[in-house]
Amino acid sequence: MFEIKIKLTTESCCLIGNQTESFSVGGVDQSTTVDENGRPIIHGSAFKGALRNIVRELEKKEGNMEETKKYVKRLIEKILENYKSEDVVKTEKIKKMILNLEKKLGSNELKAEYIFGMEGVNGLPRIFCSDFRVIESKDKKIDDYFLIDTKTCIEEVNGNIISNPRTYKVIKPGVEFEGIIRFYNPFFIENEDEIKKIEVHIEKELKDALRMFNEGIYGIGNSKSRGYGQIRVAFDNDQKEGKCDDKV
Repeated sequence: MFEIKIKLTTESCCLIGNQTESFSVGGVDQSTTVDENGRPIIHGSAFKGALRNIVRELEKKEGNMEETKKYVKRLIEKILENYKSEDVVKTEKIKKMILNLEKKLGSNELKAEYIFGMEGVNGLPRIFCSDFRVIESKDKKIDDYFLIDTKTCIEEVNGNIISNPRTYKVIKPGVEFEGIIRFYNPFFIENEDEIKKIEVHIEKELKDALRMFNEGIYGIGNSKSRGYGQIRVAFDNDQKEGKCDDKV
């Protein structure tokens, strides 16, 4: 297993999730998700989805994510070997899964993004992502993490153009979070040296994908078309400042 410890800083306003607050006159229409202490939180599923999208885009270009693709190929081969064993009862679900994996193996559908999981195939080595918690700061109060932002949505109703202001409670720029990405050892490889060699390549390619957040092209959360969701990530050697509110 390897871990990538990540420090995440918001570069723009961020609207993560879709948490609706209790209705009040003059209240917000949509709020970013908060934790049990009222601080903003970026759920691991949201971050993982954004990272998976980057990997999906990167691997479209020749030469990118090649080591991860090789690993996925070996993974599928081992899964097929296991399920084709005479000891495995071939239910209709398993037969369908085998056909699907054979199709992937025999075509150009071997995708690096399968390292995040494959639909219908359980128990795989895969990427796990913790929630990203705000880095504790004694100088900050709850309200210091948020902004109330208003955007105007233009809609056409019965041929008429209507201006519909929407109010959002968002994470303000400059808020720092910490989280961890974990990758568990390939179950089909017993040699420790081989495991480490594979993990080194996969970790490097994942870090390259993570750095794409810093290019300003990829964002996270809702309303990216409105300029929300720009973040910056840094790795291990930048984790010395601050303390995470909760252990991840």
